[in-house]
Amino acid sequence: MKNKFLLCNIIFILSLIILFLNDHFLKLHFHNWFTGKLSDVAGIVLLPFLLTYFFPKLQQNSVYITALFFTFWKSPYSEKFIEIYNVISPISIHRVVDYTDLIVLFFLVIPYCFFRNQDKINSVVINRLSPVFLVFPSVLVLMSTSPSHYYKYVPYNGNLIFDNSTSFIIPKTKEELLDEFKKRNVNVYKDTTRIIAENKWRYFEAVRVNQKNLNNNKEIFKVANDSVKELILKEIDRSNDYKIDKLKLDDQTIENIQFYMQKDESGSGTSFSLKSITIERNLREDKVERKLRKVYKKLLEEEFKNF
Repeated sequence: MKNKFLLCNIIFILSLIILFLNDHFLKLHFHNWFTGKLSDVAGIVLLPFLLTYFFPKLQQNSVYITALFFTFWKSPYSEKFIEIYNVISPISIHRVVDYTDLIVLFFLVIPYCFFRNQDKINSVVINRLSPVFLVFPSVLVLMSTSPSHYYKYVPYNGNLIFDNSTSFIIPKTKEELLDEFKKRNVNVYKDTTRIIAENKWRYFEAVRVNQKNLNNNKEIFKVANDSVKELILKEIDRSNDYKIDKLKLDDQTIENIQFYMQKDESGSGTSFSLKSITIERNLREDKVERKLRKVYKKLLEEEFKNF
C-alpha cells in the first residue's frame, strides 16, 4: 500500500519547488556553479521518495538505487544510453561528465533518515494534502529541463549550435562582405557538406529505377552522374550557406564557423545568421554560457558589424 506521506511532506514539496524555480528561473538569471549543483541536490532528494511511493518494496534500497543511477548518469558510460534516447525521443537530453557533481550524493542522507524515522517524524508531514496533486507535477518537473537557450551545446564534440535568434544585419552587400573577408585573409567558402546534406533528396530525381530488375540480381538503379553533378553544383551556387575553418578574434581562435548570409529583405544590408561554431569539449553549462556572453557571441557580432 502506498504511503501518502512519502510525497505529502515538507522535505519533498520544498525540494520540488526548489527544483522548479532553479531550472526555470534561477539558472536563466544567475547561471553559475551554485545553481548548477542546486538542481542536482533537489533532484537527488526527490527521487528516492518517488521510487518508494511507486514501488513500496524498494523503500529499503531506493536511496542506494538513486546513488547508483546518479553515478551512472554522471559517468561516460551513460553516453550510449543518452544517444539512443535522443534518437527515439522528440526532446533531446544531454549532460556533461563532471565528477564534482557526485558531492551531492551526501544529501541522500535526508531521504535515508526520513525512511528510517518516518514513524517518529510528524512535524514534516502534511495530513490534509492528497498525493494525487503532487505525482504529475513531480514527474513533469523531474523530466523537464530548463527553458531552451538560443543555443545547443554538444559536449562530446564541442559543437555549439545556434537557433535563429543569433542573427544580425550588416550594412553591406554580400559581395562587399566577401571582399572584406578576402582583404583580411579569412578563407570563406560555400559549406558544401551542409548544402549537400540538406538537399540530398533532390538528387533522387537523377536516378532511374528499372522495375524489371526487382525480381532478379541485376541493378535496379541507373544513375546519371552528370545530372547529379549538375544538380549539386546548382544547389551550391544558389545556396547562402558558408563556412570559415578558423577565425582569430583577439586572443581567441574560433573554429568551424558555419553561417548563412543573404540580402536583407528590407534592403538595408546583409542578413547574417550564425549557425554553429566549435569550442572546447565537455564544458559545464556555466562555462559555455560565460564564454558566449563574454567572448564568442559578443566578439563575433562586433567583428562582423565592423566590416
